[in-house]
Amino acid sequence: MTALADAYRIAFLLLAAPAIGGVLLAAIGRVTGADWRAALLPPLAMRLVIVGAGGLGLAQAAHPAPHHLAVWMHPAAVGARAILFAGLLAFAGARLARGATRTFAAVTLALYAAVVTPVASDWLLGQDPGHAVSAAGMMLFVWQIAAATALVLLRRAGDGRFRGDMAKLTVAAALGLGYLAYMDYLILWFGNLPSRVGFYAARNGWAGGAAVWSALLLGLALPIAVLATRRDARIAGSSVLLALAAFAMWWIGGGMAGLVAGLAAVATAIFLATHAREAAHG
Repeated sequence: MTALADAYRIAFLLLAAPAIGGVLLAAIGRVTGADWRAALLPPLAMRLVIVGAGGLGLAQAAHPAPHHLAVWMHPAAVGARAILFAGLLAFAGARLARGATRTFAAVTLALYAAVVTPVASDWLLGQDPGHAVSAAGMMLFVWQIAAATALVLLRRAGDGRFRGDMAKLTVAAALGLGYLAYMDYLILWFGNLPSRVGFYAARNGWAGGAAVWSALLLGLALPIAVLATRRDARIAGSSVLLALAAFAMWWIGGGMAGLVAGLAAVATAIFLATHAREAAHG
């Protein structure tokens, strides 16, 4: 049951990230004077995210919270927060697609910044509610940006200049996620905090090492090499999505069920992106 719950969490994070990240990119572009609405996915995508967010409450039931978090991490509370968060972003995405004002985009980003940390603690640490990561909100943000920009490259959305901007952001966001995760580990190691090392000790071993090295190679080395040699950016986009899956499998777990969920989520994203591109050119 626990493995299935973790597998669902992995699949949800991987499939929801491009849709949410697209809303954030559209808002950032509106505030900075750029038109990044090509990163937005069809409205159906965010509606599915809302539905999937409710499932996080059911997944949370497999991981009882410590006594002091019993109310906050109750499955109903986790599901309600996830649905509200996804619903607000779906509303913002619909407005941004129609050309919302710069003020609306700025308010959207401010509200996201205000609530993303508790939401990220639910989404990224719900499988281990006793472990705290101060940078969880920033980790979820760069994860979503990396996924959205990677999907832009895969879909070949927008014009060449837009995709060039997204290519740079893809690598920067992937690097940011790796940096934030490593810094949390480094703080625990050099801070000599034995009460919190169990989170990383459970991810030690050959499987954990394989996932980490796969994430580094697929999320940084390969995309940088592909983009630097000006080869097909779709390879870089697919590689970053696979890297995010490897990171999710290491961070969340789930065993074989998590592996299947991660690979299935990425395969689904690649298939849908390819199908959408072919339909657009057909």
